[in-house]
Amino acid sequence: MLASILYYEKNISLAVVDCDGTQESFYKLRERDRDLIESSPELGKELHERLSRYGKKSYHIIRSKPERAVSDVMKYLRKMKTAPQLIIFDFPGHALTSAMMELSITMDYIISPIEADPQSLASSFAYAKTIRDLGIGFEGSRIQDFFMLWNKINRSASTTVIDLFSQNAREQGLPIFDTRIYNSVRFSRELAQGGVKGVFRCSYLPPAQALRPQTGVDEWVKEVMEKLNLKTENGV
Repeated sequence: MLASILYYEKNISLAVVDCDGTQESFYKLRERDRDLIESSPELGKELHERLSRYGKKSYHIIRSKPERAVSDVMKYLRKMKTAPQLIIFDFPGHALTSAMMELSITMDYIISPIEADPQSLASSFAYAKTIRDLGIGFEGSRIQDFFMLWNKINRSASTTVIDLFSQNAREQGLPIFDTRIYNSVRFSRELAQGGVKGVFRCSYLPPAQALRPQTGVDEWVKEVMEKLNLKTENGV
């Protein structure tokens, strides 16, 4: 979602490294998209026409594992005439392993989604504190900043847990994005369900504009660009 909006709409050149060896969400999404397009000439034609409007090919997805992710990126960059402005690493859900910690401290920025349930908060909070204590400002670490993101928020549920955790995080110096991502069944709509005009999850297209209101997605993308100092090709 973030990668597609930044790349196709904001003109941020980027590549994605799928380090999640268990789910491989980015890589498998690209495979599903490609298989569907190849089986449906009409859909393939619509997609080609839409991509032509953006004037670019799809962003590259590097299939990797935490222990070799950096070397895989370096191999990719050596083949490129111009390096992309941004490399997005998709981490596994469980990041407290030695391989993941070693990879984490090679990042410039880390965004850690958090959900309002005890198990998710416990593991996310432990990871955030480890990064804060060992990563940011630590010799040999590249990390410039770390942000947590409230994700899959139920609008109808109480915000007590969110408010208490946010206050606790601020007291411990753990940054959280001001914007939040609200849960919606629209997030799971892929090409097979929505087609080119009604898709949300797609590696070849950004989420359809009509599906994004009330989700917090556009507000979050704007905040990401501000905090990470990302500039479009025209400098805006």
